[in-house]
Amino acid sequence: MSLVLDLDLDPFEGWTPHPKQVEVMESDARNVVMNCGRRGGKTNVGARKFFDNILADIEADKGLPYKPPRNLKVMKKPKPRLEYWCVSPTYSMSEIQQEELAAVIPEEMIENWDLSKNRVWLKGYILIQFKSADRPKTLVGKGLSGVWLDEASKMKADTWSGYLSYALADKGGWSVWTTTPEGMNWFYHEIVLNGQHTLAGGHLEEYRNDPEWRNFYWTSKDNPLPELQRNIQRMIETMPKRYVDREIFARFDVFFGQVYEEFDRSIHVVPQSLCRQKFENGDFVLVEAGKDWGFTNPGVTLVGAMTANGELWIVDAIYKRQMEILIPGDPNCWVAQDKELMKKWKIRLFWCDEEDPSNIKTYQTNGLPAKAAKKHLKPGIRAVASLFTVKTDNGRPNIFISDHLKDVIQELTNYRYPEGASGEKAEIPLKENDHSMDALRYLVWNSKTFHQLLIARFKVIPWKVADDAA
Repeated sequence: MSLVLDLDLDPFEGWTPHPKQVEVMESDARNVVMNCGRRGGKTNVGARKFFDNILADIEADKGLPYKPPRNLKVMKKPKPRLEYWCVSPTYSMSEIQQEELAAVIPEEMIENWDLSKNRVWLKGYILIQFKSADRPKTLVGKGLSGVWLDEASKMKADTWSGYLSYALADKGGWSVWTTTPEGMNWFYHEIVLNGQHTLAGGHLEEYRNDPEWRNFYWTSKDNPLPELQRNIQRMIETMPKRYVDREIFARFDVFFGQVYEEFDRSIHVVPQSLCRQKFENGDFVLVEAGKDWGFTNPGVTLVGAMTANGELWIVDAIYKRQMEILIPGDPNCWVAQDKELMKKWKIRLFWCDEEDPSNIKTYQTNGLPAKAAKKHLKPGIRAVASLFTVKTDNGRPNIFISDHLKDVIQELTNYRYPEGASGEKAEIPLKENDHSMDALRYLVWNSKTFHQLLIARFKVIPWKVADDAA
């Protein structure tokens, strides 16, 4: 392997960047931070900025003088002339970085691409390694020349402050950051605030304006790909505003206050008599229930009736404290009362909190069709929230609640995120006013039939629209 590289090549040939990506490529800041909406092209330009920085280091003769190892291919850990890391939250996510770089690095510059060891040797004894941030303690490096952190806001705080920042300090290395925000977490406070104020959120006076840091911000709508824009528009029309604000418009300052802020009594609450009338008319194609166990805290059974066009009507509920699961011959127990509820509404299945398998077994052995429900708190909340959104195609939401369910309606109003929390904690609701909310989430997230009804209407499950745009 020669230390002399022929750099008379264009590694970006055939790439047509949008204007925001051009701004990134023209920046000479030591630390470049891209906070962007989904599919805005951040990883695409991140790979090119990362490689462009490597080319600049080579042209500047960094890492010289250098004594090459005698046999690079047989050495397990040879000392490279220059070393760079590509870091993702998990190894599976690092495949995206590898795919993007594979499209950028010219073959004639590659000495060896070893997938089994997650590394690439470029000619000139230059090493690129792909790392996972799931265990930050493993990110111990000796004198890195540069790093690229993709989906950085999903990583743990000490990924940077405890390890990577020190690894770059030895050689004055540079960093490239690409991410969609996850609230005002460590990434916002420790990284974004180093640079300049953007429209992504936060107060102007918070930003430190360090000249070594450069913030770039753009939304999914800044990427002009026609198919992408069609998916983005569907998400804007279908998803709750706070998810659109974060994932499309890349804002940090969302997820404060009421969890289901889309809930509106004038839209979502309907007369009990209408629910019963629709049931008797055969307007509901299936009825299932969500079940949250309780004793000191309230236990809840929530009855959800589904229409062929993907609407979920919460038609009935039991909301009680200090009631036993089973007392043979006694009507004042959950088994007896849920049997009556099942008979009244022809409930086909109960989706139950999975943390009490013995209760589920008791239901099954006593003639109640019960299954364990996966909790999936954050995605489940997102799923429920998408049902409250009034859809543009018919001017209706996909969920209605009977007006006699006072406890459910009260919880919908009072179910809240913690005040003053940031990052991951800002999206975990307070453990209060959540019993019927848990039951509702179990039903919506787990009901296969309801998902099929939504697909029949939207051609996709509404909360999956964001995944299509990812």
